[in-house]
Amino acid sequence: MYDINTFTYKSIYIISPVLIMRKFFKKYTPDRETVKKYKIISFLGSSLFHPDLWRFNRVSFCRATVIGVFWAWMPMMFQMIPAAYCAVVFRANLPLSVAGVWISNPITMPPMMYFGYLFGNKVLGLNPVYDEFKLNTEWVVSALANIWEPLLVGTLIIGVASSIIGYFLMHITWRIYAYAKLRQRRADY
Repeated sequence: MYDINTFTYKSIYIISPVLIMRKFFKKYTPDRETVKKYKIISFLGSSLFHPDLWRFNRVSFCRATVIGVFWAWMPMMFQMIPAAYCAVVFRANLPLSVAGVWISNPITMPPMMYFGYLFGNKVLGLNPVYDEFKLNTEWVVSALANIWEPLLVGTLIIGVASSIIGYFLMHITWRIYAYAKLRQRRADY
């Protein structure tokens, strides 16, 4: 078991891979000036280049976590577009908001949507009509009339709950990181 007095800057990185991602995102995401060079996104105007969208701080990360996790649970295609829009509106870290939706990728989306469907049925007091989801267009189109309401209710509730949990986890993780960094600085003097 870890004692708070034995935590060091390096032990926090071992315990929390999220903090390693901070350095990763800073290293591999384009900065504001690089993105400004692309003529294809010039129609978006200057709102895309607000400094808050490109900062790597606690507030921006927590907001981006909320946005990314929420949109990851939404049963739709192109989740990155509303995530990017919300990042601009709420001044969250844009790269992390967009990357956050990849929680639901082609591998994880079917189980997530099925769980959302079952949860929505439970909330609405309905019996599930289907025992499984099939990954073909014909099945989705034919089943949409039966599954849309429980699927939407379930994924909305789970998305909001997951976003709130993600916000607090990111906030606590960031605080632990900052505290450990402060302790390390004090120990160095």
